Amino acid sequence: MPKIIFEVNYNIYPGKREGYLKKIEELKSYIKEMTHKDYFVYEDSKKKNNFSEIIFFESNEEFDNFEDMQDDKIKEIMSDIINNFAMGKKVNYITKEEI
Repeated sequence: MPKIIFEVNYNIYPGKREGYLKKIEELKSYIKEMTHKDYFVYEDSKKKNNFSEIIFFESNEEFDNFEDMQDDKIKEIMSDIINNFAMGKKVNYITKEEI
């Protein structure tokens, strides 16, 4: 079975950086607690305030089940990040499958 990488990319408003960093830490901790999955967040080293949230899955089935595992709190935090921190609420979702 091919492994899956799910990636969410966006830029945040520079003036909201500190609030964003607190909110993304809350999201990472809560996802780990609820799903037992590591949730990684990276910043582009050449473009400040450009972030990627990345999570790895062992299979398509695990990826599909991840959405079912998300409770209202996870959805609320994700919505808050998009609505209050992502510039223009523009977010790119990318799913990559191992070959």
